[in-house]
Amino acid sequence: MGIERMSLELPAGAVRDEAEKEAVAQLRTEGVRNWSDLSLQTILTTDSPGISRYTFTYWVDDNDRH
Repeated sequence: MGIERMSLELPAGAVRDEAEKEAVAQLRTEGVRNWSDLSLQTILTTDSPGISRYTFTYWVDDNDRH
């Protein structure tokens, strides 16, 4: 098992549940299937009005790394 990080740019003010749903969708899009412990780490502002960068960490099986 190893830890991975993912950043997504989402509408500012997105609630945690919405942001996590987007993160799960992104993991599936990237073909990551065996992940666990998805955790929102930071929310940062961007140069784009109304957009924030949400950074997540998650654990992934070594056989399922990109």
